[in-house]
Amino acid sequence: MAKGFLRCTVTQKKYLFRWLLWLRASLVLDLALLSLCAVALFYGIRATGDLVATIDVDQCRDIGLAQTILDHRYGEDNLYRGETIWYNPLLSIIIADVSRLTGVGPATLTARGGAYLNLLAPIAFYALVAFLFDRRIALASTAAFLFAIMPPGAPSYVSASYSPLLYGENFVQALFYFSLLVYAKALESRGLWWYFAVGLLLGITFLGHTAPALILGAVIVTMAVKSWIGQRRSGLTTGFTREVGGLGLIILIAFIVSLPFTFSILGRYHLRILNSAPSNWMYSSLKLANIGGFARENLSWFTVIAATGLVALILARYNRPRRSLLFPWLAVCCVELALNYIQQLISYFHLMPHLHLMFVPAYHFLFYFKAIENILFGFGLVFVCQWLSRHIASTFFPATSGSSHLTFQIETLLIWASVVLFLALVLPAYGSRWDFLVACDRSLAGARYRAARIDAYRWILSHTQPEDVFLSRGDNLDLTVVAPAARKVVATSSVYFSNPYVPYTPRVEAATLMWKQLIAGSPDALPTLKKYQVRYLITLSRIANQIDHRSALFLSSEIAKEDVMIYRVTNH
Repeated sequence: MAKGFLRCTVTQKKYLFRWLLWLRASLVLDLALLSLCAVALFYGIRATGDLVATIDVDQCRDIGLAQTILDHRYGEDNLYRGETIWYNPLLSIIIADVSRLTGVGPATLTARGGAYLNLLAPIAFYALVAFLFDRRIALASTAAFLFAIMPPGAPSYVSASYSPLLYGENFVQALFYFSLLVYAKALESRGLWWYFAVGLLLGITFLGHTAPALILGAVIVTMAVKSWIGQRRSGLTTGFTREVGGLGLIILIAFIVSLPFTFSILGRYHLRILNSAPSNWMYSSLKLANIGGFARENLSWFTVIAATGLVALILARYNRPRRSLLFPWLAVCCVELALNYIQQLISYFHLMPHLHLMFVPAYHFLFYFKAIENILFGFGLVFVCQWLSRHIASTFFPATSGSSHLTFQIETLLIWASVVLFLALVLPAYGSRWDFLVACDRSLAGARYRAARIDAYRWILSHTQPEDVFLSRGDNLDLTVVAPAARKVVATSSVYFSNPYVPYTPRVEAATLMWKQLIAGSPDALPTLKKYQVRYLITLSRIANQIDHRSALFLSSEIAKEDVMIYRVTNH
């Protein structure tokens, strides 16, 4: 090998040394990324490593869908008897499969698994930015992605980042970044296998979450239209045909892959929304009344650097075909956030009351807006460092101002110094993020509160059947205790977690009627419970005390855990 190296020409040796230097620099940057991920993982494990379950309503929904799979009842609505799934099932499928393989319950996996599974997001984010730009920009952007300061009390599901909490938004963003990376590669290669891979990833992303699939679809269509226009103007019919074929293949594969979800929302419900509340849920900071506070919370020196990056990106010619992917992504997020405010104005002035502009809640698009803001921050930071390096080289080293090697060395030093300074500024506040504080609640009152609900959840799993219906009242017990066990309820306590393709009001009215009859001691109470196939009641002790137990002899007390009470409905 040494003799072969000696036979190389000077030019070949020069290229070999350059390649080795590039490889060394790449490895250093990759190791720096892994170090940042290790820091985030440390905080994540510290927050969730000893949890045995969760009572977060979003996570309980995913646990319930996973439980339906473990019960061999995939496709059911985990809360409404006779209905089918309405929420993206990918995360629940993963939870169920891992639970089968490991023997660990889905509640424990969900409580602890986010710290590990969500590490895919920063890795995918880094890979995407490295492909679109380079590893230095990728490292700066990923440092911002992981550690940028969030507004006080802001959960991670409104701002793309790493989180120890296993929410669909946090996990599926990794698929979104990988999908964009593969699509960028497909645009360069024009190979059908790459388009096939894009369709596969788009379908899987939709199985995971709707918002990133919508953004990804918009990016793909926008880039295809842009390419079509260019091909038509150039008169390249062959290229135009290939673009049409590639887009058609992406759509076809994505549709096939998404069938485990679309069979329900499209095949059964025909996308006919009868309860628009879930798609209209609003993050408080995105309310029109809070627009001033939202601006103050999100405008800072970080925003200035990101804005600098946006201007530089628009003006720069660097990697123009690749970076053009970012503009439709940014545009979709901005349009959806604008529609959120327009929808509120329409509602405020009572204009077109039946017009619903939001297919999914606006905060999902704020989430991906923050992701691209992190990319722009990284690009802006490196751009400023490049400008400063040229200025320093020409001012302090005029004799070597034409040396690109010196400029590059200064530039590299400035980038590393800037990233280290950024981390020094943001790391002290990292552990106080909402996600870590919520997961780390170890107060005695909080522990007793959770323990009572977790015990009730375990009792339901052990003593009831998947088709059993519960009548629930008080403290979201239906969503935190019944839902993760995948048992049914008459009506959810929150309209935002009710099947959007099923009318909500009749169910709430039926549940309210039954509680009134139980409290009043009405002889119609038992017939009404049987009419709605209610087998169990779950409520708080203070509400249970209101029931006329002298008339409700058909209620058999089954469990009393702290303030949680469960009764079985007997036939007498």
